[in-house]
Amino acid sequence: MATEAEVASALALALTGARLAPVGVASLVDDLAVAGFDADRLLALRAEAQIAQAPWPFPVPLDERRALGFARFDAALADARETLGLTGLRPVSSAHRPLNRDEQRLEADRPPHWG
Repeated sequence: MATEAEVASALALALTGARLAPVGVASLVDDLAVAGFDADRLLALRAEAQIAQAPWPFPVPLDERRALGFARFDAALADARETLGLTGLRPVSSAHRPLNRDEQRLEADRPPHWG
C-alpha cells in the first residue's frame, strides 16, 4: 500500500504539473503554498491549460496511479480540488476575436416564430 507521501506527491503532480515532495495529504495545501502553488496560482494554471486545450488536472502516469489505487487517488484528488476551490470548469470563450460576417449572420438568424 502506498504511503501518504506518495499519494501527496501524485496529487501535487496532478495539480501543478511538477514533481514536488509534499509531506502528506493532510498538509498538501500548505506544502503546495510553500512551493509557490497557492490556490490563486493553481487557478491560473488551470485557466492556462483550459485556454491551451490541454488536460488539467495534469496527467499522472498510469503505473503510479495503479500503485496508489485508482479509487484512492481519485477520491484524494477530488478532496484536494474541493479544498482548493478547483472544482468544475470555468466558462471560457472559444474565440478571442470579433465575429466575422458569416458568424454575425448566423448569430442574428432567428426562427420565424421568434417574432
